Amino acid sequence: GRVLLGTGGTACTYLLPPLLADLRRRFPDLDVVVRIGNTADVLRGVEDNVLDLGLVTLPARGRMLQATPVLDEDFVAIFPAGETDIPARAAPADLARRPLVLFEPGARTRRLADDWFEAAGVSVRPVMELGSTEAMKEIVAAGLGCAVLPSLAVTGAGARQSLAVRPLRPKLRRQLAVVLRHDKPIGRGLRQVVQMLQGLRARR
Repeated sequence: GRVLLGTGGTACTYLLPPLLADLRRRFPDLDVVVRIGNTADVLRGVEDNVLDLGLVTLPARGRMLQATPVLDEDFVAIFPAGETDIPARAAPADLARRPLVLFEPGARTRRLADDWFEAAGVSVRPVMELGSTEAMKEIVAAGLGCAVLPSLAVTGAGARQSLAVRPLRPKLRRQLAVVLRHDKPIGRGLRQVVQMLQGLRARR
């Protein structure tokens, strides 16, 4: 069968490839098509039955939707590896004193970062607002600032020697969830994709 999965760029780049490769080995006739969008776009696609399911950052509100959390992920701060005076744990005030790169407005991850700064009473004016985690990493590696990213983007395959990664203080975390319509028929192919994503709870 064919399953249409909507998700964000970070999950598509750093989380899904090994999972989809394993699924392809086990079910070679299953065709999984991944479409990238922000959370609002993915939820709209699931509600309109344009997408079979979504993997999105919570909250995921919708009258016809059910969301199952599958992964908790911390955010981290990244700095150029050669920069001096990098804090052991990056607080909002530490980042506000430097040129700051954030996700573009409208992204759920940007809203979470904005809320984190606001809760600390810190006002920030990012020097760049980008939609790509890879672009953000390139900008920071070139010495043009620091950034706040999901940890998926800088661990494992996403790690880079040109970046210094620090945890945030206080912590900033997001939950990824599988989202389906309440009335969605669950065929064999869709069931395998859902089980693949639900398996993230046991792996991390």
